[in-house]
Amino acid sequence: MTILAIETTAAVASAAIWRDGAVAASLHADAGLRHAETVLPLIQRLLQEQETALEEVDAFAVDIGPGSFTGVRIGVCIANGLAYAGKKRVIGVNALQALCEPCSETGRPVCALIDARNGNAYAAVYQGGQSIVAPCAVETEAFLADVPAGALFVGDAMAERLGIAAALRYPEAAAVAALAARNPASACDSVTPLYLRPSQAERLRREAGK
Repeated sequence: MTILAIETTAAVASAAIWRDGAVAASLHADAGLRHAETVLPLIQRLLQEQETALEEVDAFAVDIGPGSFTGVRIGVCIANGLAYAGKKRVIGVNALQALCEPCSETGRPVCALIDARNGNAYAAVYQGGQSIVAPCAVETEAFLADVPAGALFVGDAMAERLGIAAALRYPEAAAVAALAARNPASACDSVTPLYLRPSQAERLRREAGK
């Protein structure tokens, strides 16, 4: 099975190809450009380097969030569009589980924290690939008090304080591909973003309407 995965919730977009039970290749976009400018050229370059035609892709995978509202929308729209055009399926993977994936074989609980600003975060805890705490929006300090003892931390919220290595602060397309490959039954015609809290624009409209 060949899966083309894209990740656009992090500061730098990435793309990966899963083939024959492993990640065959992954690439990162130019950090100086916006995702809307980089993702499609990134996919094209990855396919060319792997000598793979878009028609040979069996399914698409995408990080559905939580994360940057704009980044999530870009990735979801591109994945859905490619799937629709090619009459293929798409698999959605949440950003928090993608963050935990590199540490999933340690046997320890892994706590993912994505910075949501102003002392808030998107959080989840996984152990052995299983959800211990489902994705949620939290006040970071209060949530940390309830994290299981001995947990590893990943993500960009409080990264310096928690000693999170730079390589574990943002989700990668390679992790999205691996998780999608393990869950092919979740493939569908299209996916929707995982929003755990309203966007800033929505919050401002609500406040203005009070």
